[in-house]
Parts: sequence; structure tokens; C-alpha cells
Amino acid sequence: MVLAETTSELRRLAKENWRRRRNLWLLLLIVLLALSGWAAWWFFMGRWWVNVDDAYVAGNIYPVDARVSGTVLSVAGYNTLVVRQGDPLVSLRGRRAELALSQAQAQLAQSLQGARALVAEIDASRAHRAALAAALATARQKAWRYRAAAESGATQALEAITTKNDVARLQAEIAAESAHGRALQARLGAHNPDNTPSVKAALERVKLARLALHRQIIRAPVSGILAQQSVQRGQWIKPGQRLFSIVPLDQIWVDANVKETDLAGVRVGARVTLHADVYGSGVTYHGWVAGIGGASGAVFAVLPPENASGNWIKFTQRVPVRIALDPQGFIAHPLRPGLTMSVTIRVGGKPHQGPTPPWMETARPRAASAVTNLAARGQDGVR
Repeated sequence: MVLAETTSELRRLAKENWRRRRNLWLLLLIVLLALSGWAAWWFFMGRWWVNVDDAYVAGNIYPVDARVSGTVLSVAGYNTLVVRQGDPLVSLRGRRAELALSQAQAQLAQSLQGARALVAEIDASRAHRAALAAALATARQKAWRYRAAAESGATQALEAITTKNDVARLQAEIAAESAHGRALQARLGAHNPDNTPSVKAALERVKLARLALHRQIIRAPVSGILAQQSVQRGQWIKPGQRLFSIVPLDQIWVDANVKETDLAGVRVGARVTLHADVYGSGVTYHGWVAGIGGASGAVFAVLPPENASGNWIKFTQRVPVRIALDPQGFIAHPLRPGLTMSVTIRVGGKPHQGPTPPWMETARPRAASAVTNLAARGQDGVR
């Protein structure tokens, strides 16, 4: 009886040991398969992609500022309102601007009247100088006859001297009138009254008054969504004061903060796949790397780290990478600045070959010309 129980116990223990070894081998096999699968995924796919969770939507934000001072008459915009370029947002009381325009127009009319009077005075001076020239010719003939008569004894010498003095007086009057005409001509400038300096200055004042009157209505510089309203009816505003901000949803990109350990393989033009947290993984955006930041984010921080201090701890730095989105991607699913994104950057492969957003095409030549001008000024300074 005891032998049978001992044999049964040994069999049970042997069976348990076999099951334990089997489970360990199964677990080891599963681990090896998982490691092999991960290695295969990394070799064929994982090493060709860089995943970034620290990414946010960014975009251009246009300020709407006041150009002139005045009292707000009406406010036609509000936060979240969709506006088009040129839509009126704020209207100011324009009575002072209208009076300034009327005053400038009156000054222009006065300047034109003065210029035309100056032209008439120049013409009168020329006519007077012509009359003096005719009188001088007559006086010279008379003086010649009297001088000849005085030499022959037919008349007295006093009359010859008088006619000679008349010639000298007329010559002086002609010289004075010529100087007066030149002074008038210098005041007039060109013969056309519209080209006189006073008329030009008055005309510029009229243009400035019209511009000030035009700026009494503040319009949207671009199409987009209004935000950051800081103006109300009856408020007194000054030039440069911020009234609204406009966010155009068609000028959107993504700033992805890539770890320095993953940055070596990132190239400009690399293809990118993105997902927005607001839409989830069901909506996929496509884009490409438009540029890589010149420094890590810590360099531009308000309080940069003091790495030279004794309490130094090494942190993995991140470098901002700008990602341009395919314009067709966010038409059906628009994005807004500040939203979080999940980014996957393709390492290697063919660079982006496709359409470029219009705002990037117009901004790139301006940036290139600015850099060229800056470099030229730097070379001039070196020389």
C-alpha cells in the first residue's frame, strides 16, 4: 500500500516537472519570437522611421492694429468669426479726418491760386521788361542824335547828357526787372503751376488726409478666423494698438521637436506621416520636412540651462523641425495652431516631389533676398 502511494507521488512530481519545463520552454519560445519579430520590424521598417510625439500645429497669426487714433464707432467682428480679406472690422468716428481733408484741400486750392498768380506776375514782368527794352532802343537812338547834334553845335551838351542818363536808367531798370523775373521763376520752379513746391507739398498733405480718412475703417488684412478681440464700441484707440488677431487656416505647418539622438537621419524633403489628436488615428496627414532648426529649444528658452554649474544633469535635447503639410490634407479636416500631433518621419528614401503651399512659395523668395542683402551688407562692412 505504501509502495503504491510512493509510486503515485513520484509520477505526479515527474509530471509537474515536465509541465514546468514545458511552460518555461514555451515562454522562452514566445520571448524569442517576440524579439525576432521586433528585430525584423526594426530592420525592415523601424530604422527607416522616426516617431515624434512632441509636435504641435503652428501657423501665421496676423495682427490687426490701429493706424490712426480715434473713437470706435462700431465693431463688426468678434472672436471665432470667419472673415475674408478686406472685410470691415472696426469703424472710427471720422469727423476729424473729414475736417483735416477739407483743410488740406483748401490749402491745395490756395497754393494753386498762389502759383497761378505767380505765373501771371512772371508774364507781367516779361511784358514790362519788353516795354523797357523798347524804350531803351528809343532812348539810345535819341541819345545818338543829341550827341551828334551837340558835337556839331546844333544843340546844347546838357540835352545830350540827359539822353545818355536816360539810357543808363533804362538799362538799370531792365536789369532789375530781369532779376525780379528770375526770382519769380525760382519761386515757381517749372512754368506749370501744378509742379511748384508749394502745390506739391499741399497735394501730399491732401493724400495724407485721404489716407487718414481711409484708415478710419479698419479692414481684415487676410482671410481667416478672428481671435484676441481687445476693442469695444466707444473706446479710444491709438496708432499701433492691437485690436484683433487673424488666424488663416490655410497657412498651417507642424513643428516637431525631434530628439538629438534621432536627428542625424532627418533630412530636408523627407516624407512625413502625421496624425492629429483631435481626429485620432482615423485621419492621416501627409507632408515633408521643410527645414531643421538652427539650435535646440533650450538655447532660446527664457531661462537657458546653466551647464557650467556644479548641479549639472544631462538631458536629451530636442531640435525643432518644421513640417509642411500637403494642402489637400487639411481642407476636409482643418487644423488650428496649438493642436498636438503625432509625427512619423521617413529616414532615407526619395525626397518630397509634390505641390508646395502658396504661402511658402511667396515667403521663400523674400527670405532668400533678405539673406542675400544681409550678406551683401556684411561684405561691404568687411571691405
